[in-house]
Amino acid sequence: MTVINFRIFVVIFRKEYMPHSRKRHHRHKQQPPTHLPHTRKKSGAVPVLVIFLSLLGIGIAFFAAGANMVWLIAGAVIGIVSGYFFGRGIDRSAAKK
Repeated sequence: MTVINFRIFVVIFRKEYMPHSRKRHHRHKQQPPTHLPHTRKKSGAVPVLVIFLSLLGIGIAFFAAGANMVWLIAGAVIGIVSGYFFGRGIDRSAAKK
């Protein structure tokens, strides 16, 4: 009995009896083109100038006022703020070109 059921199963589900979908339009996965340049910016001038000018501000404050922590922190803050604005200006001018 199981042999007959298996033969019926094979006859019904053979490849030639399965519905063909060759005429149906298949959608392919869209892949981004590989020849376009990357739009994401890797790094900029802001972090480099923030670090450099904060260390420069700490150095200037140390030589001007000694090892007073208030002046060292003030020099670092002034260096960080000026480094951010200078770096942002450089990044903006580089983006225009």
